[in-house]
Amino acid sequence: MTQERPSPASSDDTTTTNISDEHLSPPPSPSTSFDSAYESSDASTSSVDSDGSEPVVSKKPRPPVRSWPASDEIALLEVVADHREKHGRLPSPKDLAAALRAEDRLSADQIFNRLRALRSRYDTAALRLSRGTIPVKDSDVTIYRLSKRIWAGTRTGKRKSKPRAADDARKDPREFGDLDELYPCLSAEVEAIDAGCGSGVLKRAFGRIGDDTAARLEAKVKIQRVAEARSSSALDRLRTNVARELLRFVE
Repeated sequence: MTQERPSPASSDDTTTTNISDEHLSPPPSPSTSFDSAYESSDASTSSVDSDGSEPVVSKKPRPPVRSWPASDEIALLEVVADHREKHGRLPSPKDLAAALRAEDRLSADQIFNRLRALRSRYDTAALRLSRGTIPVKDSDVTIYRLSKRIWAGTRTGKRKSKPRAADDARKDPREFGDLDELYPCLSAEVEAIDAGCGSGVLKRAFGRIGDDTAARLEAKVKIQRVAEARSSSALDRLRTNVARELLRFVE
């Protein structure tokens, strides 16, 4: 009597093809739960020796599994993607925990570590997709699409370098007075630096500065002036306190 052997099931989550990510089928919308367990333990069995000695514990390692359910990873990426598109930056871990309403179950560090792991998985998935390997599960397709909204155009999470100042230089120089109206704080600093040099070269070069560079430098100068004003105010208060204490010893 022959026994039929079951055909082995494949455990791979990916398949190889030449289809690009634009042809991935749209996945269903996930639900946010954040109520699942986030840790897994190894299965272990114990047996007692025939001579009555201490039991021998044998551990059977389980295959690696995700510590987060896919639905929770998708919910996390949706929040991050929406925040980045609205504000142009990633939200802080604390803001993420509040947005996900998971403060009582997850710490900010746990959320940050999961987001970092998802970024790494996106880099790997993008590389595999370029070689023709696409995910099979709908949840993995959703995770890839959301990750692409967040980290597309980056490499290992680092943004492309900003253009150099000379890249937005103007071919038609502007008058110093026009720039002084647009960027007063920056113009005052340029004038002070140029006065120290005494040649007027920097003041003339200032006329060719692009608006992107000028706006960025203007913001930095304003921040520095606010910091100096606060420092000066703190120093004045300190001197007042010192004088008050010393006057106590005046006979």
